[in-house]
Amino acid sequence: MALFLAFLVLAAGVYLVLSRPHALWLLIGLEMMLNASGVLLVFTGSPEAMALLLLLLFFALAEAAVALFLFTGWKRTTGTFSLQNLPAE
Repeated sequence: MALFLAFLVLAAGVYLVLSRPHALWLLIGLEMMLNASGVLLVFTGSPEAMALLLLLLFFALAEAAVALFLFTGWKRTTGTFSLQNLPAE
């Protein structure tokens, strides 16, 4: 069951990354793909797995903070979060 749930979260993340032209959906999809292995780590229940889960969550939080910081500056510059309006320079 845990393997199926992890696969479902990973598949949903891949779908969001590949199908949405919006930067915030891209970030959400990347976070879902990153955290899909956390379901398996919780399922094992060993102390080492819990430590790895905390490390995984720390890096996910750091990635999200940096991405949102960059997206905020991008929104101020372009006025939108759409990836279709990126300048081709």
